[in-house]
Amino acid sequence: MFRIIDRLSAALGQFAAWAYFATALMLGYEVFMRYVFIAPTIWAEELSRLFLVWGTFAGAAILVHRRQHIAITVLTDALPPRLKHLQQVVVLLFIAFIAAVTVWYAFDIAADSFTRGRTTGSMLDVPAWWNEAAIPVCFTLLSLQALVEALRVAFEGPADTPPETTESGSHA
Repeated sequence: MFRIIDRLSAALGQFAAWAYFATALMLGYEVFMRYVFIAPTIWAEELSRLFLVWGTFAGAAILVHRRQHIAITVLTDALPPRLKHLQQVVVLLFIAFIAAVTVWYAFDIAADSFTRGRTTGSMLDVPAWWNEAAIPVCFTLLSLQALVEALRVAFEGPADTPPETTESGSHA
């Protein structure tokens, strides 16, 4: 089960990287068309925003798996091993809890937009739930990945370095 979650996190992490790459291409194309040919697109800004939203949240779970999330360690580095162990488990459980609460509220927002047929109101008129669905989908995986990492730390000890991953992104 842990490997499935690790692989999903790695896959969404790869998706995030490609989403940022696609965003750069779209915005580069938009700038070129707008300022060279005076012919702006109706799709580049909106689609790049969609890719940025999904890319930003899709990468969160793999960052927790690799222990590359933001951490302020000025106090935790000085903890004795047992407290450091407990602190890491508590932090990962807190991340899982906050992500789960976020899913709880975000799902209702995305579902409401889907039910009501809300759109962005732009020329492209993208359904609003396309952007909003990124939160419950990606934060569900973030919550699961944080739980997996909390169990890993609880049973394997505190991680001073990120866990190694294989090419497929699974835990070694």
